[in-house]
Amino acid sequence: MLVSIQDLRSIQERCDVGELVQRLDVSIDRLTVIWDTDIGSLRQIFKNLKQAISTRVDSFEIHDNVRDDVFTLAKDFNEYDSINIIFFQLSTYGNEQLIRIDFNPNTLKEFDGMKVWRQLMYFARLNSLTVRLSRFDLAFDIFNRPEIVNLQHIKGGVTHKVFYGRGGELETKYWGSSGSNVQVRLYDKNKEIIAHKRDEKLDLAVNPFWWRLEFQLRTKAIGEEMVQDVMNRLDNFGFYKLEHIRVEQRAFTIIFLNNPELLSLAFPNLKSDSIKKKKQESANY
Repeated sequence: MLVSIQDLRSIQERCDVGELVQRLDVSIDRLTVIWDTDIGSLRQIFKNLKQAISTRVDSFEIHDNVRDDVFTLAKDFNEYDSINIIFFQLSTYGNEQLIRIDFNPNTLKEFDGMKVWRQLMYFARLNSLTVRLSRFDLAFDIFNRPEIVNLQHIKGGVTHKVFYGRGGELETKYWGSSGSNVQVRLYDKNKEIIAHKRDEKLDLAVNPFWWRLEFQLRTKAIGEEMVQDVMNRLDNFGFYKLEHIRVEQRAFTIIFLNNPELLSLAFPNLKSDSIKKKKQESANY
């Protein structure tokens, strides 16, 4: 029987957080690799790639898209359920074409896909393709620390979006825009797993609270500079202690931190200069 969101809520309500083991794991969650060439047609190479994979891979299936410039290598469990292993796309940027390969290295290893990856690298060498990294997602898995939902970006100038579930509880926070070099996402990993019907990944008795803080980095290489950039950005996150804020300021502060666009609606009688002053007072904490 599949676990539901209501099951998750019930388990969380019954558990004693103080008795749970708190843990932090770090992993690479996603990689995007770009293939390019100065010789030959990338469209023809893309067609040859699909043909080569379809004839040499017997433990996975190719899922075609309506468009002929996209296909996915997937693991089928039955006729209704599958999981994507590697995503392939022939992308066009202006007059330039690139082959984009998108995958989760953990999923690739979980389903014995490293042989496929070695075949892809061999194909790239045979076709004299330039291989470079485009995106790198670094995941921090935070277990049994429900207070992580109060995490805030404590320095200004960053776009902030919050999404809530049907029950009004926090589901996802975003910092930074999708087109920027770095976007950070905090989301409920247990809920994501339930939504994808991957119950075998759940251990709600041990980890009823599982949140993921994910850094989506657009980068050309994994090196010391990128690691330092992540460390610097981690320093920009922290928690506000609302108990140190005057009672009459707390409602304003909570809205300011989570939904600043609602300030004028919640406080219609406040003048703009008063709002600026309150923002400054809140930021001082």
